[in-house]
Amino acid sequence: MSKKPTKPRSEEAKVNASPAHQRSGQKSPDKKRATRKRQLELIPPMLASMAEEPFSKEGWVFEPKFDGIRAIAYVSGGDVKILSRRGLDLTSRYPELIESLEKNKNDIVLDGEIVAFDEKGRTSFQLLQQASGLRGRGALDRSKKNIPIRFYVFDILSVDGKKTIAKPLTDRKALLKRYLVESNDVRRVDDLGTDGNKAFLACMENGLEGVIAKKVDSLYLPGKRVPTWLKLKAAKTSEFLVCGYTEGKGSREDSFGALVLGVINSDDQLVYAGSVGTGFNDSTREKLFKVMQPLKTSTCPFSVRPMAKAIASWLKPEMVVEIKYAEWTMDNKLRMPVFLQVRTDKKPSEARPEVVVPISEVSSMGEAAKKTTKKVAEVVPINRKKTKSSETKTTALRDDLLAQLDNKNDELNLDVEGNIIKLTSLNKILFPGKPRSAKPATKRDYINYLIQVSDPLLRFAHGRPFTLIRYPNGTDGQKFFQKHWEKGLPPFVETIEYFSEHANADEEYLLCNNLSTLIWCGQVASLELHAVHSRIDAEPDGAKISKKVRGSVENIESSILNYPDFMVLDLDPYLYSGKEKENAEPELHRKGFAKTRKLALLLKEMLDNLELNSFVKTSGKTGLHIYIPIVRNVDNDAVRQLAGTIASHVAKMRPEEVTVDWAVKKRTGRVFFDFNMNARHKTLPPPYSVRATDMANVSLPISWNELEDIYPTDFNIRNVPERLQQVGDLWEGILDAKVDLHKKLLK
Repeated sequence: MSKKPTKPRSEEAKVNASPAHQRSGQKSPDKKRATRKRQLELIPPMLASMAEEPFSKEGWVFEPKFDGIRAIAYVSGGDVKILSRRGLDLTSRYPELIESLEKNKNDIVLDGEIVAFDEKGRTSFQLLQQASGLRGRGALDRSKKNIPIRFYVFDILSVDGKKTIAKPLTDRKALLKRYLVESNDVRRVDDLGTDGNKAFLACMENGLEGVIAKKVDSLYLPGKRVPTWLKLKAAKTSEFLVCGYTEGKGSREDSFGALVLGVINSDDQLVYAGSVGTGFNDSTREKLFKVMQPLKTSTCPFSVRPMAKAIASWLKPEMVVEIKYAEWTMDNKLRMPVFLQVRTDKKPSEARPEVVVPISEVSSMGEAAKKTTKKVAEVVPINRKKTKSSETKTTALRDDLLAQLDNKNDELNLDVEGNIIKLTSLNKILFPGKPRSAKPATKRDYINYLIQVSDPLLRFAHGRPFTLIRYPNGTDGQKFFQKHWEKGLPPFVETIEYFSEHANADEEYLLCNNLSTLIWCGQVASLELHAVHSRIDAEPDGAKISKKVRGSVENIESSILNYPDFMVLDLDPYLYSGKEKENAEPELHRKGFAKTRKLALLLKEMLDNLELNSFVKTSGKTGLHIYIPIVRNVDNDAVRQLAGTIASHVAKMRPEEVTVDWAVKKRTGRVFFDFNMNARHKTLPPPYSVRATDMANVSLPISWNELEDIYPTDFNIRNVPERLQQVGDLWEGILDAKVDLHKKLLK
């Protein structure tokens, strides 16, 4: 029998095949130990969330946070393998660590941080890069012998083939102390006690990056970012993608002036985050300039081209850098950014704004992380027809919940059909009521409202992946987006996992499929909910569409999640009142809304002529949203093209009043007709959802007949429930009003 030609082995395969004693120059282990070698099962590291400030809470311990490379070490049958957080093989770069780890008699999997120390005894990521050869294409730097390298181990994930990840942290720490053979190069991390404020101060005084807070009963959830581990850093830092650079001037004319930074937002789009021109010495600037040259491209990598300084060169967004900054500005740019270092240990897909966990939520965490989130396993028909008995039951449930909330307590365990939801800070003001001196609205008021409108809101939202926009300190505070929940979810919150092009992997997305989830959204101060235009539910027209949403771009593009229920027309007046602050978006005013109303009525007439049913709602802010329900046999690209044709036609008819141009300067003075909302990843607030305005305004369905007489601020969380009782849900039959675009327009 002829042999098959031998394929070239990958670097990882070569490392797997090479015993540790050969790589480190040591003698072969005895045969008895070699027979114990186990098949390697990779365990991705668990990741910590960001905490807003130091804290001390019962049931939490604190460890020093090192500025190094996160690594998982596998010791098995005499072999040692070290992998980075990205899965890169680091084994050959640290022979001294291999030698020390080989002293362990048991097969163990260890989680820790590889660090390097400077002459003052402080950890330095830059020195670690130099010592490990990360800048020398794998070749060890000759100066490495002068740079101490240590592996600080803080967790043990497996012992002799038995995983320990399901054990609480205290048990894993005991196992680590029992089984790890320590040395000068490999050391166990001791916690700093239970006083987080003192631990944080001690780390700052010793030049460390910060502390890691860990819940003593936390389980180890591989590959997940969890709330049971929280990191607290002395400075605000985050990772960004280098997307270009500006031209250098003066002494820098042969280099660059500033790096153009990008970040992946909650819609999985690469967006401009500002530029950084400080933090570089001459050597770093020269090295960066050389590294950037192969990445040059003629194409702007951002989803929307930024209105920034002249860009000398665009770059493929592949280089990750760590930036220190003061804060995010209102227009989502970095203020006072300073370059720190290149992060070769981070993937480009990790360049996302970090979710900050409010300290008020810390005490209620822990148990939720242990529970298994209920997944949506398959697409099933949903019975949308209501019976009299079901309406009576729903009304009784709402009345019961409102009665439970009818008190002055700041905290409450709300019983929602057997689901106990811990509500906190119920008396906290989320909507201040400005500028009309209206009564402020608290978290209790907000949750009350969600309960009262839950029937129509959930009817629309069911099966649609959605994004939370959270305001922990109300509309006066900072906001952050959450599409991928990185904490332990309550068991009643359903999710769906599908393929993300930007992450190049399957990711988990939230669904708002029940009343408990809606109330939970209120508890975590998600003052806005945004949903996509497609559903995973098959009824009434998706039974024949593919339900394969995982694994590849091809799967998601041919799936039910790429076939929307609606064509959406987003009308946004870009007319300034003259009272706006510098660089602010146009505020709501009568003249601007009148022009938007005029355009909407023109579109209504056009859509009627095309025999397309249309539904309108206020955006809750300055504009209007028009939804055209369509049979799910046309994908997002085709729907967007049709919407673009309509928008361009109207813009040509009324060039002085309407624009489809993305450039802010060209929009000004006209109504912006955004047809690009027709995309798989784009979201809009569902009907009856609240917007993060001081008056707690609502995105409300209205009839075409009343459009002439309404104004967006007419509707808020205090009067919409009464209106709903009087006129009912004007969008209740929207899915029954679908038109087949293939038959109507795309023949």
